[in-house]
Amino acid sequence: MNLKFKVATLFICIGAILRLLPHPHNMTPIAAMALMGGLYIGRKYLAYIIPFVTLFFSDLILNNTINRIFFEGSEGIILWDDYMLYTYIAFGLTVVLGSLLKSTRGLKLIVSGTLLSSLLFFLITNLGTWMSGVIYPKDFAGLLACFVAAIPFFINTLIGNLVFIGVFVFGIELVNAKSPSFEKA
Repeated sequence: MNLKFKVATLFICIGAILRLLPHPHNMTPIAAMALMGGLYIGRKYLAYIIPFVTLFFSDLILNNTINRIFFEGSEGIILWDDYMLYTYIAFGLTVVLGSLLKSTRGLKLIVSGTLLSSLLFFLITNLGTWMSGVIYPKDFAGLLACFVAAIPFFINTLIGNLVFIGVFVFGIELVNAKSPSFEKA
């Protein structure tokens, strides 16, 4: 294993651990985890597998501890819930976004990665919430109400992504600057 792979995997795992700590709603490193896979893990299948596995294990812990109150009536271990589908679609598209942004560097990478991943997550997860038909009626007014209600969460997502993507990209680029063999990896 090369240094780039190890550092990116370390940041992805740190992101999964940070999800387990107390934080404001939606202010998590999910997008940063996905972008690290797309940006810095060279083998395509590992660029997806590593972030998805870490996301799944952190979801497994969260769904069976802190978020267990949302699964009243469910018995046993919660391995999967319908809400996760939309999160995982947005997550996968963020890995693709990371792959597309590979040639971008510095502040442009952080800003574009933050804005695009935040927008993807907002649109996909709220569309999924609306399509479930549980909270909002399945009409245009319901869709609009769903997106409007999600704006405060979007702001937290944007702030969290800016912080975590910034820290993760800066950390990897710092290692890159200190290690001449890093970029060749």
